[in-house]
Amino acid sequence: MDRRHVLTLIAYSAGLGLLVGLVAASFTWLLYQVQEYVLGYLVGYLPPGYSGENGLLHTFRNPHPWVLLLLLPLLFAGASLLGHNRGLAKIIAAYHQTARATLREKLRYALGSLVELGAGSPMGREGPMAVLGDWMGDALGRRFLPADLARHLPFAGLAAGFAAAFHAPVGGALLAVEIFFPGLVLAIASLGPALIGALAGFTVYGAFWGYEPLLSLQPLPPRWYHLGFALLLGALMAAVGTLLVHAVRAVRRASAGLSFMPRHALLGLIVAAVAALLPQTLGDGLVWVELGSTPILPVAFLVLLAAVRTLLLGLVYGLGGYGALIGPTLALGGLYAVALARALPAYAPDAEAAALVGMGALLAGVVRTPFAALLLVSEFGGYAVLPLALPAIFVAYVLTPVQVFPEQNLAAESIAAAPFAGLRVGELTFEIRGIVRDGRELAADRELVLEADDRLLLPRRGLRVE
Repeated sequence: MDRRHVLTLIAYSAGLGLLVGLVAASFTWLLYQVQEYVLGYLVGYLPPGYSGENGLLHTFRNPHPWVLLLLLPLLFAGASLLGHNRGLAKIIAAYHQTARATLREKLRYALGSLVELGAGSPMGREGPMAVLGDWMGDALGRRFLPADLARHLPFAGLAAGFAAAFHAPVGGALLAVEIFFPGLVLAIASLGPALIGALAGFTVYGAFWGYEPLLSLQPLPPRWYHLGFALLLGALMAAVGTLLVHAVRAVRRASAGLSFMPRHALLGLIVAAVAALLPQTLGDGLVWVELGSTPILPVAFLVLLAAVRTLLLGLVYGLGGYGALIGPTLALGGLYAVALARALPAYAPDAEAAALVGMGALLAGVVRTPFAALLLVSEFGGYAVLPLALPAIFVAYVLTPVQVFPEQNLAAESIAAAPFAGLRVGELTFEIRGIVRDGRELAADRELVLEADDRLLLPRRGLRVE
């Protein structure tokens, strides 16, 4: 790439990042307005907000249970009509199959996410922010740049969305590139545009919502004997991640007979029923990591909250809820880590350091992004946590046998259908040319429900990594 092309790509990546930062800031404002009305005014319970965005670190009164049980199923069913379940998984699949989701699909996904997240879904806001950034990068590149430059712009848009959602431009940039592959592989050529887009995006987003870290976590420097705790925590996060992904797959199989709208209505009913008993399950849960690192919350409550959120996330993601699983995964890892650190104070680092280590470890195992996880938690709480985060993250990465984005494997000619069992062929986020079942090749009928023993035949080989 010559100097003129490099300067052009830098300029477009920066400009795109500024636009995505503005869109993300607007989305955040809309999301807070919906949450304040639906949860605060109608339900009577508003989850605490992020301290990095001037959130209140306390809650109000208990929710009105009957309002929850009546309102949320209706809202989630309505969101299924407004939205389209084409989020990060579709973007990953499209990258490997040289395809793309339509603008209509991405806007519907963002709109459906706005409704469900505003109504208290435990999924993460980073999904719609990143998807909108990806669309803007794709549209801008196709309109104004030659193909060899345009293919890098979606990474800049994704990175700007992640950077805004997590207040972490460097970690967001690496996440936008690393999320496409299950191994320790990076599209190096796209990392530069991603970093430029992330920095520009967060510059604009921070002007509206602040430049502080998303959570107020200030870990103490670790001691050498804390290494054993980090290794134990990495193994524990591998077990939690495996349980979470298998819960998602079990729910998909169990709900195979449900059409889209009844599935989302059931999703809303489940969220409402759990929140009526434990309102702290509303929202992505990240702020409870910060609160749990203080003596305010008892250890038993943290264990209960983490366990319930694990099962709830499996149900919600398995039923196709809008939003991403990255933020909630960080929250789960932090909750389990804080509970373990406070239960074993003689062997563990301080609770805030443990929270950061657990957050990174679970994310690295489930999403298969160890380097991005390492940088995200470092931007959350500083680099003093690196001596513990590094071993924990790679232990979890090595020991976790499953992944929440099986679309990362589409570079092969065929893949196992087990991660998609229970879905209809028409619900897949990628194209297939056929199915092998019991030794016979079947046509890719959109209404055919996939079984765990099937094998999916892909239409083409994936892209080569540069």
